[in-house]
Formats: sequence, C-alpha cells, structure tokens
Amino acid sequence: MSSNIYSWLVSFAAGLGGFCFGYEIGVIGQVLPMQSFGIRFGYRDPATGALLPNTPDLQAWITTSFSFGTFFGAGISTQLADFIGRKWSIILAGLLFSAGGAIQASTDQLALLIFGRVVSGLAIGVTSVCVPLYIAEAAPTNIRGRLITVYQLMITIGIFIATAVNALIILSFNKTDTEWRLALGMQVPMGIFLSVFMYFLPFSPRWLLSKERGPEALAVLSKLRGADMHSELVRAEFTHISESVQIEREMGEAHWKDLFVQQGVRNRTFFAVTLQAFQQFTAINVILYYGPTIADKLLGIENDEDKLVSSVYMPLITTLFNVLGTIPGMALIERLGRRRLLGYGGVVMATAHLMLCLFASFDAAAVGKSAPTTNSTLTNSTTAGEDRTYLWLSEVSINIFILAFSASWGPVVWVYQSEIFPLRVRAKGTGLATMSNWAWNAFVANTFPRLFAAIDKYAYLLYSVACFVMAAFVFLFLPETGKMSLEDMDEVFGRPPPKWPREWYPPELAANHSSGDEDHPEDIAIELTVRSRMQNLLEPMPPPPSFSGHDEGDASIAMSGEPFIDAPPPPFSDGDALSEYVS
Repeated sequence: MSSNIYSWLVSFAAGLGGFCFGYEIGVIGQVLPMQSFGIRFGYRDPATGALLPNTPDLQAWITTSFSFGTFFGAGISTQLADFIGRKWSIILAGLLFSAGGAIQASTDQLALLIFGRVVSGLAIGVTSVCVPLYIAEAAPTNIRGRLITVYQLMITIGIFIATAVNALIILSFNKTDTEWRLALGMQVPMGIFLSVFMYFLPFSPRWLLSKERGPEALAVLSKLRGADMHSELVRAEFTHISESVQIEREMGEAHWKDLFVQQGVRNRTFFAVTLQAFQQFTAINVILYYGPTIADKLLGIENDEDKLVSSVYMPLITTLFNVLGTIPGMALIERLGRRRLLGYGGVVMATAHLMLCLFASFDAAAVGKSAPTTNSTLTNSTTAGEDRTYLWLSEVSINIFILAFSASWGPVVWVYQSEIFPLRVRAKGTGLATMSNWAWNAFVANTFPRLFAAIDKYAYLLYSVACFVMAAFVFLFLPETGKMSLEDMDEVFGRPPPKWPREWYPPELAANHSSGDEDHPEDIAIELTVRSRMQNLLEPMPPPPSFSGHDEGDASIAMSGEPFIDAPPPPFSDGDALSEYVS
C-alpha cells in the first residue's frame, strides 16, 4: 500500500473522533425543538406543547453543559496524551462518549441529562486535542495540512449524518419519546466504533521517540511512509525527528508556565489560543446548535406541518453545504497556505453575516414589522400575497457563510494549532488552545438565546464585525506554516532557549548566564559552546535495527501497540548532521 493511501486511511480512522463530535453538534440542534423532549424536560406546556418562558435558559444550559465537559476534557488530555499516548487517549474517549450517550438516552431527569452531556463533552474534549495531534505527528509534511483537515471533514459529515438520521426519526416517531431517545442513543455505537478502529492503528512515531522507544518508532514510520526502514527516506526523517526529540529532552520537563513565559513558545500559545477563540465568534455553532429555532423565526413558522421545513429540510441543506465546503478547503490549504485561507475566509464570512442582517431587515420592513419587542422574531408569520424574497436571500446568506467557514476557519484552525508547538509542550499547547475553543463555545452558545431575544437580527451585525476583525488580525500578524516539517517550526516562531545541564556550561560563561528570556551575548556564546560539546557526546548513528532478535517481528509488535520489553534508546545522527540542524 502506498504511503499516501495508508496515511489517508489512518487519518480517516482517527477522524472518527471528529465524526462523534459532529454528530453531537447535529443531534442537539434537532432534539431541542422536539415537542416530546421539551415536555419531558420542562420547557414546553404538557397540554398544548407551547414553549414556556423558561425556554431560553433551559435550552442554553442543555446545550452548553456539553461545552463545559469539553473544556475539562481538553484540559485532562494535556496530561493524558503525554502519559499514555495519543492512541490510548482516543480509545478511552470513545468509550466515554458511548457512556455519555447511554446516560442521555435513558434518563427522564434533567440533572442526569445534563450529566450525560458533560460526560460526552469530556470525551469530545479529549478527541478534539488528541485526534488532530495524532494525525499531525503521523502525516508526511507535504500533505500534513490536508490530512489534519480530515478531522474537520469528519465533523461536518457527522453533523450531516446526524441531521439525515434524525430527519428520518422525526418523520417516523414524531411527538413520542422514542424520537429523542433514539437520536441521543445513536452516540453509543459511534463511540465504540472509534475505540475499535483506533486499537488497530499505530502509535504516533514522535510520541514513541519521546518515550525512548526508538525501534518501535522506526517501524511505525516505515509503515506510515510505505518504505523499508533501511531506506534513505525513512532514515533521514527518523534522524531529523530523533535529533529534535533529543534536544527537547535535554531542555528538561515541560511546565505549564513555559507556554506563557518561554521565548519562542509564548507567541505560539498566543496565536493558537486566539485563533480558537476567534473560531467561536464566527457564530458557526450558533447556527448549528440553534438552526431550527433560527429558521422558525426567519420563516415565521408556527404550525407543526411547516415546522418540518425548519427541523428537517433546511438543516439537511445547511449541513450538506457544510460538508461540501470542507472539500475545497482540503484542496487549497497546501496551495494557498494557512494564512491566506483564513484571511479570505474571514472576509467572506463577515460579508455573509452583513448580508443576512440587511436582508432580514429589508424583509421585516416589507412585512411592516417595527423595532424588536420582548417577543421579537426576524419575521412575522407568512401571509398570502407577501413578497418574501429578502427572507430567502437571508437563507442564502447563511449558506454562503457555512461554505466559507467550512473551507477556512473550520479546518485551518485545527491544522495550525496542531503543527506549531514543539514536541515537549505540544500536548499542553494544543490542549490549552482547545480549552479556549470550548470556553468561548460555551459562552457564545449560552448567551445567544438571550442576545437574539434582545436585539434580534442585529446579533449578526456583531458577528460580521468580529469576522472582519479576525481577518485583519490574520493578514497583519499570523505567520505562514505550510510546507514546513513539525521540527522546523522554530524557524518561523523562534527557537526556545536551551536549558542545558549546568555541568555543560563553560566555567568562564556560567556565572554570566542569563534567564534565557532575551538574546544576551553571553547566552549566544553559551549555546554555541554547549552545542559543540553536545556533538562530541553523541555517538555516530548505527544502522537501523534489523529486529532479527525478536521472535514475532518488531514491526508487527509496533503496529499492534504492544510495548517492547528491551527497546533501546533511539539512535542519533553524527555531529555534522546535528550541526546542520541546530545552526
């Protein structure tokens, strides 16, 4: 099997974590408007099915409880991914996702429903960190961006499948508890599938090297690249990764404070955290979480027959655009680069939000609607003879926004944060950025129902301004990272200052050694001297291990995930190769 084909298969299998994430987003948007669900959990009148005054608050808490779970799941994954590896973290997350789905589908109590959503959120928090990280560390440099966008593609497919499956459920079991129990219960097999598929995938070669399991890493890298482990291609990449791991290991254990104070790292933290926050202020999850509710207001739908339009047909169209828009993003991310794709996408999204606000205003004026009231909606109920052209142009604007987001800010933000951090802080850095995503996700999702009730369509004007601001930020400040290996990101963001063992410092310079936060001449002299001494300490690189001493074959053991009992530390290159790398 060719290298690229196997890499794509690995990415799609790991990307099932994104599929679970997408299904969760899609399912809640359709479950919330279900009459039986609203009656069961207290925001609809049992006699008439009408919405009660507490609807915005309860819907907001049901929705954002998932985001609270993802926030803490992302935080936990920063330690879990380094301790047990990216692979086993994703496997555990799959099982946790199934457990959360089972709790949600089986309960009749609001407290247990929220608890189940928190549990599912913990799982998705872990996968949202570990899946892009795993793909980035396994992917070849030339297609790394495209492979990481598989995660976003699987999210969009998960949303679409949730919409399609639940459309059938709504049509078959309308107004019964079965419809929402079945919709939420579909999470159980999805989590199990994720865990099973991940069990048969290899470990991350970079994680293996960080754990001094060099022979396993070499076997996995050979499999991922579709080349013999003795080949020049595999040897060169293995050497490059090994040198980087060794240098970072000599820098000592990573600490959380390194993300904020260390030169060459703190700027990466700022960009990753900021981009993830900006992604939420595009308002993508407002549309996905509350799509049917927004559509009801846009179309002025009040009767049950017409509600099928907002709860079934329109979400299908929107989520299909979400899938289709990701495909050009996958094609353009290596051609245009991360920076231009984010910038252009931000401008198009801002324009789409502005069009939505304007068209909704024109439609309101056309039907004689005045300023918003406490019970405001975007439109009144449709009556005979009214021209609703502006209304449908509003819907077109929403889908233009969806296309722009799914081709740019949807996939590229995950790609960017997964590739910029040094290995020693990569799990912590990506975890912190993902926590930023989920924290702002919870804020936006929780405040939107109240914001929409207060200022109506003008909420989209605020989101338009936000998208223009983020486009400007990208064009003015964001560095490009395309076509560079993970080990070469120091050339873009700066090399973290070394923390060499004290005994390596030349006596004449050790007394003047500074803190490392600035490029003092003494530090430069120390670093040059230390590098020279480090070259002398490293032994010449022996030939790659043949694994002939193992009965079952180390390559097969590495691919199955079983640890080596007697695996030696990874070999490193000779001094000349190291000198070329660190210079």
